[in-house]
Amino acid sequence: MSDKVLFLEESKCVSCYACVRACPVKAIQVSSQSTKPHIIEDRCIACGNCLSACANSAIELAGNIEQVEQLLASEHKVAAICDPSIAGEFDDVRDYRKFVTMIRKLGFSLVCEVSFGVDLVAQKQAALCNSYKGRSFITSHCPVANMYIEKYQPSLVNNLSPIVPPAVAMASTIRKHYGQDTKVVNITPCIGLKKDNRRYDSNMRLDAFLTFVELRQMFEKRGIKEEMVEYGEFDEPLGFKGSLYPIAEGFAEACGASTTMEENHFITVEGKKDVVDALKQFSKHGNEFSTHLNLYFCKGCLMSSGCTKGQKYIRYNLVREYAKKRMQTIDLEQWKQNIEQYSNKSELVTFHKADDKTLPTPDRATIEQAFETLGKSASNRHTNCKACGYDSCTDLAIAIAQGIASPEMCFAYTQRGTRDFSNQLKNTKVELIDLQTECNSLKEELSAQRTNNTELSRSLSAIVHHIYPGIAIVDASMRISDSNSGFIEILGDDAKEIDEIIPGLIGASVKTLLPTELYNQLEYVMKTSEDIINKDFEYNNRLINISIFTLVAQKSVCVIFRNLYDEEERPEEIIHRVNEVIKDTLLQVQQIGFILGEGAAKTEKQLRSIIKTISLK
Repeated sequence: MSDKVLFLEESKCVSCYACVRACPVKAIQVSSQSTKPHIIEDRCIACGNCLSACANSAIELAGNIEQVEQLLASEHKVAAICDPSIAGEFDDVRDYRKFVTMIRKLGFSLVCEVSFGVDLVAQKQAALCNSYKGRSFITSHCPVANMYIEKYQPSLVNNLSPIVPPAVAMASTIRKHYGQDTKVVNITPCIGLKKDNRRYDSNMRLDAFLTFVELRQMFEKRGIKEEMVEYGEFDEPLGFKGSLYPIAEGFAEACGASTTMEENHFITVEGKKDVVDALKQFSKHGNEFSTHLNLYFCKGCLMSSGCTKGQKYIRYNLVREYAKKRMQTIDLEQWKQNIEQYSNKSELVTFHKADDKTLPTPDRATIEQAFETLGKSASNRHTNCKACGYDSCTDLAIAIAQGIASPEMCFAYTQRGTRDFSNQLKNTKVELIDLQTECNSLKEELSAQRTNNTELSRSLSAIVHHIYPGIAIVDASMRISDSNSGFIEILGDDAKEIDEIIPGLIGASVKTLLPTELYNQLEYVMKTSEDIINKDFEYNNRLINISIFTLVAQKSVCVIFRNLYDEEERPEEIIHRVNEVIKDTLLQVQQIGFILGEGAAKTEKQLRSIIKTISLK
């Protein structure tokens, strides 16, 4: 059975830090890696304050119902031992005898009172206090108080009474009374005992727990209601004044101690804040105490974390009335015999061990560094708003230095960060609006450039188709994007057949149309942008003069073929004119190519700049 009783469900957590504020031992950590709290298991004393404080139910209690149902379904005899505060919880069940029957109907073989265990523990506590020899004791019936002392006031461990809690004493009694194989389920509002239960051996240990909340759930699931059942009675052994245990002074009453001011042997303290304060005073000024401390970490057992929400003083009255009925009807002789039989057992003795979890106080420099991280100068480090869950800004700084808190827990720190972020968002918004305006302007320029490029492309195509030499424009994939009839004429019959299917050979691969030598030169110019002008070579028994030059670097080149065997080109005058035409054509084509390339490059550069700027935001 795991002793881990509390879990935090991060999906429900809103990082309000109510749990941090509620935890008396700061066992809930918030690290710089996450704003979500984390329960530090070995620091936790299972008081349940965080469970009650969390409005979003992000902190959950480890479920016990399934484990109890498995026990009830087994072949073992199963006893339910009921905390007497059950009378205050179930104010809708007016007669406890009906209540006993309702529990039996869940499948329990036995239904007993923890109040007899209270009587046993009270008897031993009374004997201890009556033999007072100057040593003040701290009652050990509250498991949460015991764990607090072991972990956070370890110097007081020797003052803890060496007596087990009432439920443990009752479990031992049940096994001796009904057999060692009897399984014992504690019906209780205290979730601390489940964690503390690990210290006891199998004869003393409780097998399972049911909180009052879970007991209601089981009644509802089985459809068990008061009006459906008859009266029943608790099984032996029955309790006496132990029925008053849920009321803080009730334990002293069970001890037989006088509660008058002049004779009172106990200072009864209830509630986490007062218990912590009382123990600090006892630790520092123990020699000034002439009485014993009777501690209830909760405000009595009437409002513990295993209860549903209710009103303390109504429950107080219900428990008092219940105790009166029990004490009026009990067979005192039988009770005394039971006390005599079970009160001297060595199993009721336990010894507590120090388990120091106090954290060393950081040095002044480390604390100052934490204050600097929080952005708190000497003049504003005493705001002490407590929103972080700590009592003062100094406590938070110390916790940050100890590694159990983070700056994000500070409301002022978070607000400052939020304001900075808000201002940054506003500035970013203005910048984005400016960028959007610039982008729209560039879109208009790009649209105009595209229109201009289209017109230039048409002009280039017109030039290509209206001059005599063979011309082809090749794109980056080494395919023809435009060509004229002179180019097709030079390539020959195969090209003419393709032209009939694909006019202008547009899209055709030049690798399949041109000889390897010429293709390699085209590819060279495409890659290097180094033009080849007026180079002669033989092709299909003709002497061909070629010029290859770049239109758009690494994107488009132009090739001009001139057939030197053509009769029209033989006379020198014609050749001269052709050369002039070619020179002019070359210049026009290069200018058009430059305009296309420059316009595209400029537009591309501007768009890349905008994309990069927006990405950085």
